[in-house]
Amino acid sequence: MVNKRFSNSWSVKYRIMKIAALFLILGINASLASSTYSQSATLSLKANNKTVQEIFSEIEKQSEYVFFYYDGILDVNRKVKLDITDQTVDIILNQLFTGTDNTYVIKDRQIFISKKKNTGLIGPLPLKAQDRSSFRGKVLDDLGEPLPGAAILVAGSTRGVTTDLDGSFELEVNKSDKLVISYLGMEDQEIVIGNQNDVVIRMKPKADELEEVTVVAYGKQKKASVIGAISTITSEQLQVPVAKLSTSLAGQMAGIVAIQRTGEPGAGADFWIRGISSFGANNTPLILVDGIERSMDLVDPEDIATFSILKDATATALYGVRGANGIVLITTKRGREAKPAINARVEYGISNPTVTPKMANASQWMDYYNDITLQGNGQLAYQPVEYDKHVNHTDPDLYPNVDWWDTTFRNISNNIRANVNVSGGGKSVRYYVAGSFYSENGIFKPVKNPQYDPQVGYKKINFRANVDINVTRLTELSLSLSNQYEIKNRLGVAMESVYNNTLAVPSVAVVPVFSDGSLSRPIVGTNPYLDLNYTGYSADFWNNAQSLISLTQDFSFITPGLKGNAKFSWDARNESTLDKRKSPVTYDALGRDKEGNLILHQNRDGNDFLSLARSNRGAQTWNFETSLTYDQVFNDDHRVNGLFLFNIREYTNNFPTDYIAAFANRNIGIAGRAAYSFRDKYFAEFNFGYNGSENFAPGKRFGFFPSGALGYMISNEDFWKSLSSVISLLKIKGSYGEIGNDKIGGDRRFAYNTEMQYTGGWNFGRDQAKWIGGIATGHPGNPNVSWETAKKTDVGFELGLFHRIKLSADYFKEKREGIYIQQQSIPSVVGINVTQYVNLGKMQNQGIDMTLEYEQQVNDELYISGRGNFTFNRNKVLYDDKPSQQWPYLNDVGFPMDQHRGLVAIGLFESEKDIANSPTQTFGPVRPGDIKYRDIDGNGIIDSNDRVPMGYTTIPEINYGFGVSLRWRRFDLSVFFQGATHVGRMIGGSQVYGSDGSILSLGNFYEEVAENRWTEWNPDPNAKYPRMWMSAFDNNKQQSSYWWRDMSYIRLKNAEIGYSLPKELIQKIGLSTIRFYIQGVNLLTFSGFKLWDPELNTGTGGLYPQMRTAAIGMNVNF
Repeated sequence: MVNKRFSNSWSVKYRIMKIAALFLILGINASLASSTYSQSATLSLKANNKTVQEIFSEIEKQSEYVFFYYDGILDVNRKVKLDITDQTVDIILNQLFTGTDNTYVIKDRQIFISKKKNTGLIGPLPLKAQDRSSFRGKVLDDLGEPLPGAAILVAGSTRGVTTDLDGSFELEVNKSDKLVISYLGMEDQEIVIGNQNDVVIRMKPKADELEEVTVVAYGKQKKASVIGAISTITSEQLQVPVAKLSTSLAGQMAGIVAIQRTGEPGAGADFWIRGISSFGANNTPLILVDGIERSMDLVDPEDIATFSILKDATATALYGVRGANGIVLITTKRGREAKPAINARVEYGISNPTVTPKMANASQWMDYYNDITLQGNGQLAYQPVEYDKHVNHTDPDLYPNVDWWDTTFRNISNNIRANVNVSGGGKSVRYYVAGSFYSENGIFKPVKNPQYDPQVGYKKINFRANVDINVTRLTELSLSLSNQYEIKNRLGVAMESVYNNTLAVPSVAVVPVFSDGSLSRPIVGTNPYLDLNYTGYSADFWNNAQSLISLTQDFSFITPGLKGNAKFSWDARNESTLDKRKSPVTYDALGRDKEGNLILHQNRDGNDFLSLARSNRGAQTWNFETSLTYDQVFNDDHRVNGLFLFNIREYTNNFPTDYIAAFANRNIGIAGRAAYSFRDKYFAEFNFGYNGSENFAPGKRFGFFPSGALGYMISNEDFWKSLSSVISLLKIKGSYGEIGNDKIGGDRRFAYNTEMQYTGGWNFGRDQAKWIGGIATGHPGNPNVSWETAKKTDVGFELGLFHRIKLSADYFKEKREGIYIQQQSIPSVVGINVTQYVNLGKMQNQGIDMTLEYEQQVNDELYISGRGNFTFNRNKVLYDDKPSQQWPYLNDVGFPMDQHRGLVAIGLFESEKDIANSPTQTFGPVRPGDIKYRDIDGNGIIDSNDRVPMGYTTIPEINYGFGVSLRWRRFDLSVFFQGATHVGRMIGGSQVYGSDGSILSLGNFYEEVAENRWTEWNPDPNAKYPRMWMSAFDNNKQQSSYWWRDMSYIRLKNAEIGYSLPKELIQKIGLSTIRFYIQGVNLLTFSGFKLWDPELNTGTGGLYPQMRTAAIGMNVNF
């Protein structure tokens, strides 16, 4: 490498710096080390009568250092003698510059040569003018860290200095002078002196050098050369006070569709990449942590170094069988050459539901019950005296009036998150060691129990250790160990049941506990208080031990750019569940005797003992992978890289429930990549995966899955230079490929084998009226069954404007073929009870996703950045082998998967005459106030043939997120909004339209229903809710447009404000940084749907609610 010398001409210096930056980007110095490289890198020099220039060249040859200096600063032709063995570079330079007026500053692997500070110059010494004065300043990076070695030049002259170790400089200037400040990898800054005497200058990283390297399949690539569809996010954007990483993904990245279906402590989220593309067995993305298939929810966000999603065929083809649904790549932090650095974070948060349901109170419920009994028998169920006793809390044992929400739930729950990690190392060994703890309680409000604590809760402890060892100069050994321990406490009955019953039990149905301490339970129905406190508890335990050992060998002695890697991982997961159940004696009240004593009737036998049951589960997985990579640049123009890889994976269930599950599950395959680029303008890439799966018959087990991509960086063309100040980046790209999926559903394996049932039998005769037991076919095998194939097309572009704005957008289209489904088109007259599974299903998914980013250093104190993303996808079933329906709109083909279908409601019946003049509805007798439906097929009858596709599915087609971050002085603020639209669901259940069964026990409903229902006293044909009823009645329960609700929402997903203490204050106590912050999650939700949180996976609202959290925290580095 040639020494870089700064010319007296500023433009020449600038070009040289850009050339240096280009060399760094191209990979000659692709990985910048920390400033302590100089403390550990040793060199040996023996020079007899060699020039300073030759000494510089020899240092650069033996190390990763690069020299920077201006012409005239030093005599590079001066002859010197040196004899140094195994010394650091500062020792060498001290000897080299002894007796001269030169000094140096080392920043990372860059060495800046200047004149000693008493001259203050890096150019030829000028005469001092009469009107010059001393000007001082300090140069910092965008994070406020000093930048030693930054060049300060008076524009139009050769006068200048470099900053010292703390970023400070001093220079003689005129008031009319303009200073130009430059630093490698940073945007140049200009300031006019004027009346200023000192200034703090914040440098901003060059936009085209940010995110230089992107993690891709089985490796890394320069960001500029990536032509696959990849989205990335920083680990800081995932730092939120939640139990599982998956719950923080919604709205964060283009292409991610994430939904948190319940707010239970420890719950994760469902998520997909670019939506759902198959109605087959598996739509879950492949998740790889450090290259190994693992759960992302076991990774602490603090340990994440990079987080990427791979979306198109080019990005995923290498994974073959496992890549059809997209891939999440997570790499964890590793140590680097530096003194030990300790980072600690602690948070405390409180949570409450995003939506607190408002149920009908005692008066509203008794009014409703009186209405329906008047309709039925003309009598009031609650006479005025009894009515008043409930309302006025007279004798609660017999006339209860219970606020079940307040009885069962607390106002808030709490959570704690803590993490500490230490990293560092030297030239030979580097390490990253971390531990974390998370604890979250539920919002249930149990009473104190001497036998056990029924409170719901979740705890997780994480440990991780990553160690890298340079065995030799060309050999690196890496070891990664991690362990996660989780505990989840549950109620004696399902949390969902307790929550649902809290909403469903009317306030007048039952008292929580009788005044004499006896436990209350109605004869029919339940008591939420009893279920919460006196049914026992369950505890789930999970322990995950994960290990990975990797050996990387540099084969540059064979040919430059060639490396080999072998890695082996072994993971074990053990689970156990402890169930302690209790069934106490319960009573109902019959009245009071003459003395006023409560008369109780025992309605359930029981005792105070706890039963005990324990179950165990577990599995182990090992992976072996070996690969060769090649990356080389020829003639500075042609970059060629390649990969060839072999892998094998085996999964074993340690507690199988049948003989099929006892067999180990194994995948094997090879993969390869070949990529070429010319002058960082034109890019081509080919990838393939060749995989085998046990699920298919011999001859069908292996599949070949190729992909190809082309890209063109227009903005790197010479003719684009005149536009680069406006359009700083323009790249177009496209890809096509085929990816496989061997998942065939649940525990089903070996699809080519027929399974027999020894407890089966056969139906005979007309309408299969005769049953004869015997051996029967359970699952008929199919030797021809094979891979489900995803054919993916992607075209996109990347655009940069003014070096501040970045926009990337992709159009994608995917066609799934060979979806594994059970044949359904075989007529019943054939006599086959169980049909074969075949590769017949077809489905299409297409859409767009885009990302927009903006950042600006407004002035020395204010930095602003913004980001947003948008994803739209829509799928369509192309073929499902179902028999065609009479009316096309009844078929699933041609519509999205899980398309809602329902009757079209056209209001409520106004009168008996209205009923008589309308088509016949076949769902039971109707009355005024009942829902009126449209006759779609025109036959005068409303039945199932009148159901039409309706609204959107429960998985949103449009997902988006946007936010802004500000940094002003030592304050920082960020807000992030996340939303979803084109999503809906059918609502129902007793909470919505009343109960047809145990109405006195489970018939409560929402306050909104009580206030907006049709009644004979308010016969509004456009009422929001229809007439309510007591007996079994199906007409108003039919799925219809009356019950379809738009579940679109936008929420303030995350907001944070922080303050960092001044460094001059905390450095006195040995700390680097201390930051205090307040953070909120799910703080505000805006939606047209108000009954419950629109993200919950429920049509009744009877699920544990989504939670909003406010947390305070502290982050310390030392």
